[in-house]
Amino acid sequence: MIGRKIHEESPITMAEVAEILSKKDSDKIYEQNIALDHLQKFTRLNAKDARALVEEVLKLNEKFKPHHAVKVADLLPEDEGDVKAIFAKERFSLNKEEIKALLDVVAKYR
Repeated sequence: MIGRKIHEESPITMAEVAEILSKKDSDKIYEQNIALDHLQKFTRLNAKDARALVEEVLKLNEKFKPHHAVKVADLLPEDEGDVKAIFAKERFSLNKEEIKALLDVVAKYR
């Protein structure tokens, strides 16, 4: 990574990271192998479904930013408490209808 420049920065899902690391040649360093192992154990969606879920979450509500949608795709919240935990630090709150709509979208990908 020494000498590389960041051209663009955007949040991506754990599934997308796993796909990127698994496509990388055999010259992965130790930390990348550990990260890939962790991702393979804990990622529940494939990269295509994760990206589709992110896009659907972003269309659902204008309050949701890309980092919110990525966190939803990574964690796949199962109930209202999980959704509230994801958005706990935000300056806005979600009402019951918004939470239900989000959970309905996530349920399609579970």
